[in-house]
Amino acid sequence: GMAALSDLIEGGMSHRDAVAKLFKDNRHVIFTGNGYSAEWPVEAKKRGLSNLNTTPLAVATFNSEKAKKLFADMGIFSAEECDARAEVMFENYATTLSVEVETLIDMIETGILPACAKDMAKYSAMPALAGERSATYTSIKTETDKLKGLF
Repeated sequence: GMAALSDLIEGGMSHRDAVAKLFKDNRHVIFTGNGYSAEWPVEAKKRGLSNLNTTPLAVATFNSEKAKKLFADMGIFSAEECDARAEVMFENYATTLSVEVETLIDMIETGILPACAKDMAKYSAMPALAGERSATYTSIKTETDKLKGLF
């Protein structure tokens, strides 16, 4: 990181050579593929890199003892400031998730389920032609109710 770069330059190495050394030493972490593909978690593990694929994992890592020490050593944040920032990040995540879930539930209840009922009504004279619709639409309602129970 920047502390290592600073140490090299302050130790007498030229700016160019210090950056080149850091690049050479750390080039194994550079991934030029698709970070959202199935290959990335496998590649990250092979390289010994963490794969923080959720906000809670990333925030917990931000607030780890290792990160707190780094921030404190560089005069960026105290441990208490890291704790406070992590709390704000977790609260923001929970609020965003809550809004998104409530919006999804509202969309399903006011748009999707009425459309499902209207579609099913078309098959009232001949239910056998509806195929798997009834099971699918019932599943949508069941899963929505589960989601409502979580929030």
